[in-house]
Amino acid sequence: MLMKKLLSRKTVSKVASFAVFEGKLTLVCPAEDGNGWISDSAEAASRESWTSAIAQLINTHQLNGCRIRLVLGHGLYQSLVIDKPALPRHELASALPFLVKDLVTEPPANLIADGFEEPIKNKLQVLTAQRALVQQLVLACLANGCEPELITVDEVVLGQVTAEKQSQLILHSRQHSGLHLTAFKQQVMCFQRQLRGFSQPLTGLEQADLQIDGLALELQRSLDFLSAQLRDAPITQVLVSCDSDDNEQLADALRQRLNVPVATVSGAPAELTDFDARVAWAAQLQQPLVNLYSDSLKPQSNWLTLPNLVAGWAAGAVVIGSLAGWQSWQEYRATQLLAQQQARLTQKQTELDNAKAALARHLPSELKVRLSGELEQHLVAKQATLRAIAMHDNSLQAGYAKMLQQLAQAASQDISVSRIHVQGQQLDLEGVARHPNAVPGWLQSFSRYPQLADRRFEVMSLGRNEENRVTFMLQAQRKTEAKP
Repeated sequence: MLMKKLLSRKTVSKVASFAVFEGKLTLVCPAEDGNGWISDSAEAASRESWTSAIAQLINTHQLNGCRIRLVLGHGLYQSLVIDKPALPRHELASALPFLVKDLVTEPPANLIADGFEEPIKNKLQVLTAQRALVQQLVLACLANGCEPELITVDEVVLGQVTAEKQSQLILHSRQHSGLHLTAFKQQVMCFQRQLRGFSQPLTGLEQADLQIDGLALELQRSLDFLSAQLRDAPITQVLVSCDSDDNEQLADALRQRLNVPVATVSGAPAELTDFDARVAWAAQLQQPLVNLYSDSLKPQSNWLTLPNLVAGWAAGAVVIGSLAGWQSWQEYRATQLLAQQQARLTQKQTELDNAKAALARHLPSELKVRLSGELEQHLVAKQATLRAIAMHDNSLQAGYAKMLQQLAQAASQDISVSRIHVQGQQLDLEGVARHPNAVPGWLQSFSRYPQLADRRFEVMSLGRNEENRVTFMLQAQRKTEAKP
C-alpha cells in the first residue's frame, strides 16, 4: 500500500480558470458534456477571504484534481516597461525583481515578476505582483487538491478575444470600475492606458453625448499614437466590452465619431457576458506569454521522511534477496551444465583414442605408396599426350595453302604483314600499318573468305616502332584446355 502511494501519480485533465479581483472571484470551466462553459463567482470582502472563496467554488463544482489557471485583475499587479536585458528567457523570473527594484516600492525578495518583448519597441514589458498575494492563491488551490499551472494578468489574456492576424484596440471596464484602453498586435499586448474623468454608464444619461464625444477624442488620440507606432500593422478595429453600458449602443455611438470600425467583443462565448468571466475564459486559451507561477512558488516534495525511508529499505531488501536467489539459481544451473559437458568430453576422448588405435592398424605400406605415386605420374603423362593429340585436327592434315591464299587475297595497301604463325585453328599475325584504323578495317574484310571468316582474335595490340610506324599484333582465340 505504501509503495503504491509512492509510485502513483495524479492524473489531471480538466482545466479551470479563476479571475481574481478585489472583492470578487469568478470561475470559468468547461461543462461536463463538453458543450459550453460554466461560470460562477463568489464575493470576497477582503484578500484574506480569497482562500474560502476558492474552496467554495472548487467544492461546489467538484473540481478537485483539476489544473487551475489564475488571472490577476487590475490593481493586483504592476505593469512596467524597461530596456530589454541580455538574459535568456529561463533567467528572467529570478532577475526581473532586481531589475525593477528602483521602479517599485517592494523589495525584490517580496516580488514575483515575468515579462515579454513589446511588439512596438525593443523594450521588455514587465508584470510584477506581491509574492505573498500569489502564494496565498497557490496554497488555496493546493489545499483543495488542485494543481496551479499558470498565473497571468487580465490585460495580457484579453488578447484572446482579438483577431489573430490583426491589430485591434479594446475599450473595456468592469462593473463600477474605470475605463481602460488596451491595444494588441496579433493578440500580443502593445499598449495600455487608463481613461479618467468619465462616469459610467456612458450611455443613457443627460450628458451622454458630451461624454461620448470626449471618449471619442481620447480614442482618436490613442489611435493616432498607435498609427505612428504600428506602421506595419495599424489598428483595424475598436472593440467595446464595458459591463456598465449597453455595448451595442456604445459601439454605434463611437462608430459615428471615429474613422475606424467599432464593434462589440465577439470572440468570447455568448454565455460569458461580463469582463471577469471573459478574462477567465481567455486564460483557458492563453499561451504562457506571462506566467508568474515560478519554480520558487511550486511545492517542494520532501521525500526524506520515515515512511519513505522504511519503504526504501524494504524495497532494497526485496531487490537484494531477489538478486541473491537468482544468482544462486544461476550457479546451480552452471554446475549442472559443467557436469554434463565433462561427461561428454570424457566420452569423446574415449572415442578419439579408439579411432587412433584403429587408424594405426590400417596404415598403408611404403611399397603401395610408391606404386600409387608412379601411377599418378603415368596418368598425368597420358593426359598431356591426349591434350596434344586434340590439338591436331583435320585442318593440320589438310594444310594451310588455301588459308594462306585467301589471306593474300585479303591484302590491303595499308597493311604489311611481317609474321604469320599458324597452328591448328590458331592464327597469329604481326606487321605494320599505315594508320591505326587500317587494322580493324582489314579484319572486317576476313568475313568474305571462308578460311578466314571463322578465325577469332582475343588480343589486338597497337604500337609504334623506332621509325614511328604503326605496328600491330593479333593473337588468335585459344580453345580452353580441359583440366585433368
